[in-house]
Amino acid sequence: MVAAPAVAPHAELASFHFQTVTWQADGFGFDATSGEFFTASPTALMVMQALSEGMARPQILERLTTRFEVARSTAERDLESFLAELVHIGLTPESN
Repeated sequence: MVAAPAVAPHAELASFHFQTVTWQADGFGFDATSGEFFTASPTALMVMQALSEGMARPQILERLTTRFEVARSTAERDLESFLAELVHIGLTPESN
């Protein structure tokens, strides 16, 4: 990851759950249960798809380093930063 992935929510986030969001290849995410939709960068999309699948951090890190040409240490740092940002903006609980 070169820069922190971006996620732009387009609605209130109170009822957001990764398991209920469907992500499209173009970075568009839609939560049919709440009507919320989101846009994401390619890297953010990959991370959020992994979260939607219930993947743990080590699995997500493996997916990042396999899909993108990035050093493991860089991917790990960027993943931790991105997950912290998701917590900060209310898109995911701290437990992931």
